[in-house]
Amino acid sequence: MPSTRFIQSANPMTISEGLELFPAPSKNKVQIIRPFAVFSASSYSTPVTVPIGPAYLAGVLEKAGYEVDIIDGIGEGIQQLNRSENGAFVYQGLATHEIIERIDPDCQALGISLMFSQEWVHHRKLINAIKEKYPDIAIIVGGEHPTAMPEYVLRDCPSIDFLIAGEGELTLLELLHRYLAEENSLDIPGVFSIDTNGQFLNNGPARRISDFSNLPWPAWHLCDLEKFFTGSWSMGIGYGRNMLILATRGCPYQCTFCSSPTMWTTRYLMRPVIDVIDEIEFLIKTYRVNSIDFADLTAIIKKEWILEFSSEIKRRNLNFVWQLPSGTRSEALDQNTVKAIYDAGCKFLVYAPESGSKTTLEKIKKRLTLSSLTASIREAVKVGHTIKVNLVIGFPHESRGDLLKTMLFSVRMAFLGVDDINISIFSPYPGSELFKQLQQDGTIPKIDDDYFKNLIVQFDFTFPQSVCPGISNMEIAICRFVGMSLFYILSYTIFPKRLLRLVKNIFGKKFQAGSLFEQRVHDSLVRRQLL
Repeated sequence: MPSTRFIQSANPMTISEGLELFPAPSKNKVQIIRPFAVFSASSYSTPVTVPIGPAYLAGVLEKAGYEVDIIDGIGEGIQQLNRSENGAFVYQGLATHEIIERIDPDCQALGISLMFSQEWVHHRKLINAIKEKYPDIAIIVGGEHPTAMPEYVLRDCPSIDFLIAGEGELTLLELLHRYLAEENSLDIPGVFSIDTNGQFLNNGPARRISDFSNLPWPAWHLCDLEKFFTGSWSMGIGYGRNMLILATRGCPYQCTFCSSPTMWTTRYLMRPVIDVIDEIEFLIKTYRVNSIDFADLTAIIKKEWILEFSSEIKRRNLNFVWQLPSGTRSEALDQNTVKAIYDAGCKFLVYAPESGSKTTLEKIKKRLTLSSLTASIREAVKVGHTIKVNLVIGFPHESRGDLLKTMLFSVRMAFLGVDDINISIFSPYPGSELFKQLQQDGTIPKIDDDYFKNLIVQFDFTFPQSVCPGISNMEIAICRFVGMSLFYILSYTIFPKRLLRLVKNIFGKKFQAGSLFEQRVHDSLVRRQLL
């Protein structure tokens, strides 16, 4: 089935317009589910975070007059880990029957958040089980995975009634308003379905929110956040009470390996600094949060914004750590900026050059210069930031020379003082430009359950799988393992205090990670005890 790639969206709409046009027809009950997490049994990095997507949806629905409940399949069972029947996968969170027990029989609609394509096969079973138990409850799915391949998802799982592609708040408001009022709900932009004749109904891109600053804050009161705080689960480094926040939505860049243009279009929205700081201050006062993890795709683009943000933190005399664990651009991170954000509490920065090969950077449309990025990293290390660098090898066009350049770049990062590195094997992710190209040229002959299971390679050394015709899977896997091993050997040799800190953390009474590698060691030890 072809993927759907959206570059433009339907006419944007303000939050107030959406709430006025699409209020709850009556006091209807809606539940939003985030399913359990799925990862490879041999995975070395499996971060678990609070459900920010469902919480945002719930916040808007409450504002519209709905009775809303969040079923957090991860958080409510965060201490539960179980292996799949074949032992290849581990599930973290509530089991299928436990999620079904949480569903209110009087609920009129269920929204299910589906983020990661590698989890699809497992979450599809959950959706089918829900439909079998509650055939009259409308099931609406959304998120990165359904957005990337709406027709495939709908045909592969007929239990789904509606699929929302792209930004979901306004589209879900309109869909629920029309569906529950028994009005026509099959022609809404961003809503996809299969009609009674088996035809795929494609209504085009969803509306984007035009005033992100007025979007209601996530409905965290509907989630049991203490379970995340108790285990120091975090997208970045765990400081005890980590919370996610979004300062922006979307990304103006169009990297060919990324599905962001499909999910968010290329429209980039930034919240006012005051609104972001107000939310952080609320989280500190209400939930005693001491660390903020920015989940933005591209958090820092405008230097003026981040300097104003840092100044406002200091003006209010707020004391908290903040991190950029999902990666950000380096253009705005010059000497003055990295110092300003460090002084304002930023302690963990992730850079995402993706490759050390200029040829690869041009091919994947990663618009950056390695010399400028390296200069930014050097300044950040000098100031005192904990730094991680993300790299990818095995792009379809790559030669051994390209791989070698990326390996050498990672070695250079070790000598520079970078704390962490991740070298991933490229996976053709649904919704990305490269995925579409590989489908067209036959490299991806068909989409089936094995395809989704193979996407798990991102965090698993034991699973050599790539789509690089010039280099064997095993050779790429070996390069990856050697590259990461060499980086950490050099890092802990050049900076022996890091090794002492790691040993102290592992054998001490309290684990406080000093890098993301150490945080993942902690997570692995906790999961091993739970299995």
